[in-house]
Amino acid sequence: MNDEVLKAYLQHHWVGSTAGVHAFRRVGRNHRDPDAAAEIRDLAGEVAADREALREIMRSVGVSPSAVGTTAARAGELLGRLKPNGRLFTRAPLTDVVELETLRLAVSGKLAGFEVLRAAADDDARLDPYTLDRLIERGREHVRTLERLHVRVSHDRIIADAPVS
Repeated sequence: MNDEVLKAYLQHHWVGSTAGVHAFRRVGRNHRDPDAAAEIRDLAGEVAADREALREIMRSVGVSPSAVGTTAARAGELLGRLKPNGRLFTRAPLTDVVELETLRLAVSGKLAGFEVLRAAADDDARLDPYTLDRLIERGREHVRTLERLHVRVSHDRIIADAPVS
């Protein structure tokens, strides 16, 4: 196993997880649908716990989260909020849909990272396969939850909010 490559891979996923945690928290606070917002807030707590599990994995491999990467992730998440929707102070009707798509992408990346680490666990005793199996299953649950929310909210925003012709 190439230790430097593994450490770099973990650093990349740390940066992504930092942005993901912030995105989940923000969307959970701002989503227009109170039921969806509550589910997203629940997911935000689990995503933050997964980030802490990643920190423990990093510690076991001997790498620390990058302060520069963490700051860059936060800045990137803030810049990602700027979108050309023509609305400076109000939410566009599709914002909830686009934000759920962003969360789906974030969770897919998290899941892919844990799957790669699980495969590496067969060759690296520092990686706990049982912890990674649990993280993978939770990631799959997150994907299913976000898919369900995305379909429902998309219907509500695109079909139900659409003017009747």
